[in-house]
Amino acid sequence: MPSHLKELVRARMEKTGESYQQAIRHVRAQEERAASASVVSTDERVARSRTVADTAFSIAVVRAEESRRPDGERLFVDPYASAFAAAGTDVAESTERFLELPFFREGVRLRTRFIDDCVRDGLAAGLDQVVLLGAGFDMRGLRMTEVAARRATVFEVDTPYQMDRKRRALESAGVRLPAHVVYVPFDFETADLDGELGGALETAGLKPGCGAIFVWEGVIGYIDDATIDRSLRFMATAGGPRSRVVFTFADEEYLGQEGMAARTRRCGFTSCEDIAGDALWRRYLPGDPHPNAWVTKVGLATR
Repeated sequence: MPSHLKELVRARMEKTGESYQQAIRHVRAQEERAASASVVSTDERVARSRTVADTAFSIAVVRAEESRRPDGERLFVDPYASAFAAAGTDVAESTERFLELPFFREGVRLRTRFIDDCVRDGLAAGLDQVVLLGAGFDMRGLRMTEVAARRATVFEVDTPYQMDRKRRALESAGVRLPAHVVYVPFDFETADLDGELGGALETAGLKPGCGAIFVWEGVIGYIDDATIDRSLRFMATAGGPRSRVVFTFADEEYLGQEGMAARTRRCGFTSCEDIAGDALWRRYLPGDPHPNAWVTKVGLATR
């Protein structure tokens, strides 16, 4: 969930005594009313998009820290994360604000490991196309040896602005992209998401309907309900049978009363399981879960 929403929810709980679920419903409704009552200019949309993109630096910091942990403690290794963390000096203040949020570091660690495991499972099941929607500084295409071993193609989809920042950071670190990693710069604000994104991916080499692993990490909290549905339908259609999407989201109250299992079925997937952060903690980390861990969830929907 975006940090400003967390602050609004916390303030409402303290002021009214409401439960977390009640407070987040009211805050979310207020946000939606404010959005519908205002007209957002192109410049404002660009600024907002770039602010969201900046969160990738804080995630890179956590992944770089993880890579320096002892073998018995770390959940994954990302040798490229330090290059992105170093490139984020111009947004150091906002990066630090994210890092100070309760459960932020642990949440990134746990979701990264879980998504890695889901990608491995998909590759082992015979899928050879991986699509990173809102790729940010995700480096699974290089750091996961299973990708190259399976001879899979990784399609990294993000805004031209973010793709350019990623390219420049890697070039500065002397990292060259292998042929199996393909950049797909894309403006997600387009009205024709299905047609234009499908066309861009197909032009980049995606074989539509032949099965794919979609990674949708850290995106749902920044888009509205209609875009969530459009994106799920797109993945179900573009990927075709055997496809799967692994994604992150907040407590289901944040997404309304329907629930993710029903929602993904309505959008074309046959099954969906979700796991809360406290269960992930018990799976991957010692000790008791952080008190806020339950709010964060990861889902895996299959077609």
